[in-house]
Amino acid sequence: MQKIIYLNEKKFSETLENFKQQGLEKVHILVDFDKTLTKLFVNWKKRHSLIHSLEAKWYLWEKFSKKYKKYFEEYYPFEISLDLSLEEKKQKMDEWWRKVNKLLIENKLNKNDLQKIINEEQIEFRDWVKEFFKFLHKNNIPLVIISANGLGSEAIKMYLEKNKVFYDNIYIISNEFIWDKNGYFIDYKEPVIHVFNKDETVLKEFPDIFEKIKNRKNVILLWDSLWDPHMIEGFNYENLIKIWFLNDKVDELLEEYKKRYDIVITWDWDFGVVNEIVGEI
Repeated sequence: MQKIIYLNEKKFSETLENFKQQGLEKVHILVDFDKTLTKLFVNWKKRHSLIHSLEAKWYLWEKFSKKYKKYFEEYYPFEISLDLSLEEKKQKMDEWWRKVNKLLIENKLNKNDLQKIINEEQIEFRDWVKEFFKFLHKNNIPLVIISANGLGSEAIKMYLEKNKVFYDNIYIISNEFIWDKNGYFIDYKEPVIHVFNKDETVLKEFPDIFEKIKNRKNVILLWDSLWDPHMIEGFNYENLIKIWFLNDKVDELLEEYKKRYDIVITWDWDFGVVNEIVGEI
């Protein structure tokens, strides 16, 4: 059964009251994509992230899948290690995603491959996420999607467009691919976004986006990974609400999540409580 867990209800109520007093014009929202806006489980089956959908379906042939799995087995232990420093993790993640980008180029990733993933519904929004988007758009609240997904901003844009929610208040920070005239991935832009640099410090590389949120110092964070609590670092916020989705291994990880975040939503639940909080503000 799902649970919505408040770490400290009194403190949360005080923070929420600060948000309410200062109004929506002071708010911006920072959100992850895979397994935060999207579900982990659909019809009791675990769904893949964008890059894993590409690998699992063999859209780029078996040789890509085998090499991708090899990289995952090599680098994922560094991502979840409790012994490495943040700087060491950043170095390893940067290596990992540059190798994956090279692999995608070698295996001739095409925009049509991304469209296949979107059209075949390899991913699915959580319930009430579309209503969340519509409310933010109606009230002109900036929504910044920062994603380290291996298929970059193009795939996210495609999915938002398919669901008719790619509004003008939505800004995407993700890996940017360069495509040739036939739609093949041939190069990528700096910086390379990975799990340990997808925080608001990277906004320095995106001044047009930073300009939209720099004076909106009340921030709501929506994320799923235990390894992402640093993502607000570098931004001079006034009030902060951290809402985290614990989708899997709830019994194993719940206590760690409760130490770090204001609200923990378990069992891959919907966006109902998020919409209630934003609506109350």
